[in-house]
Amino acid sequence: MNGSNFGVAVKKWQFKVLRNCVLLITAFITFGQADAGLIPETPTPQGGEIVGSWVAEKVGLDAYVPAGLVQAVSPLTVEGEINGTITFGSDGSVKSDYTTLTNVSAVLLVPLTVAVHDTSRYEGNYTVASDTHALTITLENEDPLNYTYTATADSLKIIRPLLLDELLQSLSEAVRPLAMSALSQHVPPDDPIRIVITFAKMKDTGTPPPTPPPTPPPTMLTGDFDGNGTVEFPDFLLFVAQFGKSSSDDGFNASMDLDSSGTIDFPDFLLFVAAFGSKSG
Repeated sequence: MNGSNFGVAVKKWQFKVLRNCVLLITAFITFGQADAGLIPETPTPQGGEIVGSWVAEKVGLDAYVPAGLVQAVSPLTVEGEINGTITFGSDGSVKSDYTTLTNVSAVLLVPLTVAVHDTSRYEGNYTVASDTHALTITLENEDPLNYTYTATADSLKIIRPLLLDELLQSLSEAVRPLAMSALSQHVPPDDPIRIVITFAKMKDTGTPPPTPPPTPPPTMLTGDFDGNGTVEFPDFLLFVAQFGKSSSDDGFNASMDLDSSGTIDFPDFLLFVAAFGSKSG
C-alpha cells in the first residue's frame, strides 16, 4: 500500500470511529432529558405528598450512571437545566410543561460534546404506590411513563430509569448491536442509568381567596314593622295607617300586605293579631 492509499485508509477509519462514537453518545443522552451533575449513589425514592404545582427555573438536573459506564467513557461531564412546571391534581390528573437543555461531554476514543433540547408537554393521569413510591403517568394512546419519586413540603424529585434498549432503539439496525455490545457490559440489568428531575413547590402567587357570598338579611318578624324585635302597639298604629291600601296606591307598604294579596285588608289584620306580642329570638 503506497502512502496515498494508506492516508485514505486512516481517514476512513477515523471517520468510522468518530461516527460510531457520535451515535453512542447521542443515544446515551437522547432519553436523558437532563442534567447538572453526576451523583455517586443510586437515588432512593421516599414517596410523600405529590399533589400540587411544582416549578423549575434554571434548575440543574442530576444523573446516576453506573460506575463501570462512567469509567468506560471517562471523563464524563453532564450539565444542563430545566425550566417549566408540572402539576399533580388531587383527582389523579397531571399536566406537564417543561423544557430541558442538556450538554454532555465524554471521551470514547475521541472527545465529544453534544447538546440536546427537549420539551415535555402533556396532560394525563397518574397513580402512586405507597409501598414502592412508584409514580405511573398514563397518556392517551401512549405507553405509560414509569418513575419513582420523593416529595417533601418544598421539593419534588422524579427519578427516571433509562434502560439501554430504550436508549439505543433509535439507532439503525447496523449500529445498534455495536452500541449494545459496547455499553451493556458496563450497565448491570439491576442497576440502570437514572435521571433525577428536581422541582420546587410553587409558591403562593398572592391571589386573594374567593369572596364569600353575602350574608342574607335577617328574616323580619311578622308584624314587627318598626324593626325593634317586638310586635306591639306602635306596629299596630303603622298597620292602621296602611289599612285599606292596595299595590296601585301611592305609599303602599308591601311589608304590611302579610298575605301578599296586593291589598292590606282584614285577612292581613288577622295575621297581625296572631303575631301580636311576638319577639324575635
